[in-house]
Amino acid sequence: MADLLEAISGTLFTPASTFRRLLEERTSLTIAATIVLIACVCSGIGTLLTQSTVMSLFTEFSGFEPVAPDFDAMRISPITSMTSSVVGGFISWVFFAGICHIVAKLLGGKEGTFTEMLVLMGFASLPNIFQAPIGLIVMLSGGLTGAFIAIVLGSFLAIWVLILDVLAIREAQKFSTGRAIATLVLPIVVLAVLVFILIFIGLFLISGL
Repeated sequence: MADLLEAISGTLFTPASTFRRLLEERTSLTIAATIVLIACVCSGIGTLLTQSTVMSLFTEFSGFEPVAPDFDAMRISPITSMTSSVVGGFISWVFFAGICHIVAKLLGGKEGTFTEMLVLMGFASLPNIFQAPIGLIVMLSGGLTGAFIAIVLGSFLAIWVLILDVLAIREAQKFSTGRAIATLVLPIVVLAVLVFILIFIGLFLISGL
């Protein structure tokens, strides 16, 4: 238990050296999956706490009303929120780690294994545990203040996770920070281009009807 707490604090405050130690100690995939699970649950809790504040913004301005006749009908149920957060979190963890592993090999990564990539990127998701307390702060603040806090702190967490992802890729593949950044960015760029192409094709087909 002490080792796990040390790994958690190390990931948050000294990630590079902690990631190297996790590889040296051959940290199990089960532990990484536990970290992902905790992060997903906290993210789901954060969503539940934040949604009421975000939806209440409809009442801040005249002319803006909920799309649904019943305001409460727009709320995400706790079961739906937690299920989508956990299932979606695990799917995105495995999928994104797999994509990054493939891209890393194409960019010259020779030593890292897929399991090592999974373990480190699982720990890289750790900052999402703060989604729950952020959600509580947003709910207590309410209104535009709460929405502003959600945007600012949510953006900070997203950037933090991306930085940890870069470090995780670099340590897992044992290559430069530049290649690690390229490994992370290239799939996102390709995905964005594909989405743009699909949207363009869809609009073209619709306009032709």
